[in-house]
Amino acid sequence: MSTGFSAEIFAQKLSKLNIAQQSIETLSHWCIFHHRCCQEVVDIWNKDFHSAPQERKISLLYLANDIMQNSKKDGMRYIHEFLKVIAAALDDLFTNGDDFGRNVVKRLVDIWEDRKLFGTQGQLLKEEYTRKFKELKSKKPGGELVEKVISSYKHMLRAPVDEAKLMRECNSALSFVDNLNKEYGNSYLGSSNGYSFVEELKEQHSILRNTIEQFKMSESLRATLVSDLKEALHEQEFKTELVRHQLRGQLRSDIGKLMTSARSSE
Repeated sequence: MSTGFSAEIFAQKLSKLNIAQQSIETLSHWCIFHHRCCQEVVDIWNKDFHSAPQERKISLLYLANDIMQNSKKDGMRYIHEFLKVIAAALDDLFTNGDDFGRNVVKRLVDIWEDRKLFGTQGQLLKEEYTRKFKELKSKKPGGELVEKVISSYKHMLRAPVDEAKLMRECNSALSFVDNLNKEYGNSYLGSSNGYSFVEELKEQHSILRNTIEQFKMSESLRATLVSDLKEALHEQEFKTELVRHQLRGQLRSDIGKLMTSARSSE
């Protein structure tokens, strides 16, 4: 066991986790620092996940995602450990959560498959949840649309994405890389400090990759809200046209009755 790791300390830190980006990243860095204890970390994470309410489950999945994405430079151990439990965790949130929770599942599965994080298992997960979403959509009654819109809007407001901060980090990383290239160019790679130069570039690349993933998450939340709004709009347009059709039918019926009554009175 690596020095400084304690299951009790980790459990305490985990109990304070929230959906804010800083909270997730801080605990993720701590877990990665103790990567030699990854099996124990994932075991504790898994037990906490299955006893947690939905919003906390989402925070825990974001944490797992951040750990796996950023621990690859230290090896695949965290990925291998999370792979043992992640399918059951996703199924839990998809089955017992609301539309926002299910969209979090879909977004993370898409990210993992795109990054080839789990190899062929990632593709199987994506295929499984693509099928589940199609089945779920075909079963949803129209009366739930208002609740869907409200839920999507609330979750977008509570999302752990600080876009202003992400943009500052992104611009800072781009500026840093640009300055390195201008100052040293290709000649720096052959110097004695070439290794440090490459490591700096890797670090800035990691920052850019993480900010892009966060922006994609924000985009996904907005796309979900827009999709729900369009669906609700289409339903209301259909109902409006139906009411107009009924009104026209009723108007023709009333006019017919008036004309019949007028002829009878003559």
